Formats: sequence, C-alpha cells, structure tokens
Amino acid sequence: MNKKELPEPEPLNLVPIMNLVTILIPVLLMAIKSLELAVIDTKLPAIGAPAPASDEVPDKPPLNLSVAITNTGFRIIGADNYLYPEGAPATPEGGQAPPTVPCKSNAACRNTDDYDFDNLTKKLLTIKNMAIDDERDSDNVIFMPSSNTRYEVLVKSMDAARKSGKNESSKKLFPNVVFAGGVQ
Repeated sequence: MNKKELPEPEPLNLVPIMNLVTILIPVLLMAIKSLELAVIDTKLPAIGAPAPASDEVPDKPPLNLSVAITNTGFRIIGADNYLYPEGAPATPEGGQAPPTVPCKSNAACRNTDDYDFDNLTKKLLTIKNMAIDDERDSDNVIFMPSSNTRYEVLVKSMDAARKSGKNESSKKLFPNVVFAGGVQ
C-alpha cells in the first residue's frame, strides 16, 4: 500500500480578525463616552416626629408653596393671597379646584408639550417677588405629581420652578425641590 502524504496545513491568517479588533476598540471607547448620566438634586419629605410646638407665633409664617401636577395642568397651592388678591375663584361643591395654570389646549393635557411651563414660571416669579416684598421668602417648593405624571413633565416642571429664564442672568426662583404624595 502506498501511503499518500498529506499536505502540511497552512497557518491561519489572523490579520483580518486583528484588523477588526483594532477598529472595534476605539468605536467601543467612543460609545462609552457618549453615555452620560445626569442627576437632579431633590429632597424627600422629612419623616419622623414633628418638631415641638413653640409658644412664639411668627408674624409672617413661612411660604408653604406646593405645585400639584395633574392631567389638566398645574395647581399652585399655598399662595392664593399672592395670585388672587381679591379672592380665589370658587371651587364647585364636591369638585376639585381648577388648575392655576391650565394646559395649552384648555382640556386634559395630551402630551408633554401641552403643559404650559412658561406660564408656570411666570406665576412662580410673581409669587417669589411678592413673597420677597412680604418678607416671606423661601427657596422651597413641594411638587405633588399625580400617579400617571410622565417623567419628562416632572423634569420640565422642576426646571420651570428653579429659574425664571434659560440664561445666566435669570432669577433664581425655588431651587430646593421636594416631592410629596401625589394628587388623585
């Protein structure tokens, strides 16, 4: 029997694989750089025993400003004397108070752009200016979102409450945001 000699196998050509890895490394490093996380600083409501009551009654109690975010707009709570000097509008019996800043469509807000963030900023600026004049200035605002409020609406609401404009010279309004239980 004549044995045929088997040809010696050729070495593997690893150049294309090495080229692929060389190209993938910078691409993956650039992809990692494009992922950036942002943190929005907020505070949670304090839990615990209430502070002991003081016998002193302050001349001007602190401004206790809250903003309820509903599907019909924003309802500003705790500043009726600044927004309505002649008296707040009547609430229907057994009904809910109308929004202070209704949606742009004057109906239920359909999407994030339907909320009137500019008008919310104007109302909060009015409250801030009058509270400073009244010596009841505060940097705190409490947001009470409904259970179906979208994340984008929360973030834009916080932005609207923090500054009166988008440039560096804009006035600081209420930078300390606190979240409380939402409205139904």
